[in-house]
Amino acid sequence: MLAIASVLMLSTLAAAVPESSQLGPFVVTFDMNTNLQHQLRVMPEFETPTATIYGMEIFTDNNTKAVLAINQYTGPTDSTLGLYKQLSAMDVALNFFNVTNVVDRTIDGKEGYLLTSVPIEQNTRVPAGTMLYRASYWLDSTMCPCGPVSVGTTSVDLTSSYPQDATENLLNSLRVVKGEAAAAAPAAAPAAAAPMSQDMPPAQNTY
Repeated sequence: MLAIASVLMLSTLAAAVPESSQLGPFVVTFDMNTNLQHQLRVMPEFETPTATIYGMEIFTDNNTKAVLAINQYTGPTDSTLGLYKQLSAMDVALNFFNVTNVVDRTIDGKEGYLLTSVPIEQNTRVPAGTMLYRASYWLDSTMCPCGPVSVGTTSVDLTSSYPQDATENLLNSLRVVKGEAAAAAPAAAPAAAAPMSQDMPPAQNTY
């Protein structure tokens, strides 16, 4: 009995070790603390005229997954959260989801928000009852002396269709820092150099 208890204890401790991945110049760590089996996939870097996007997909199946996107802008950008709440609500509406709740919350020690939505009847691409979560925050947002707005250079966006408890665990444990991951830390294998998933791109048109 003692041997069995020891094995179970070691298994529990091992499961509690946060996962870590290198996304470009950033190290991302989190602990979903869930029994759902999942895999990680680092997406190819995506460049636009104004930013470089580093993405990672966490997935169990086609309808249970999350995408984390780190958007590193080439210069100071409007980081006022109120603006991004509206953009997130518009984005999920365009993907046939209704917003049911938006709350301010701390993510990674920074001011952010969490948006909750459910599919409308016309959305037949996901099972009925699916909850879609959208969260966002900035790593370096500061008030701008130019007016009642904030500016920053790096935002972090998360879109998740995992259950609420797994999504909350992910957000509560999420850490994004610049640097190199420890050699011994588990990391997601890079994906083949191919276009972003059409189902779950980093921050837009999730479904």
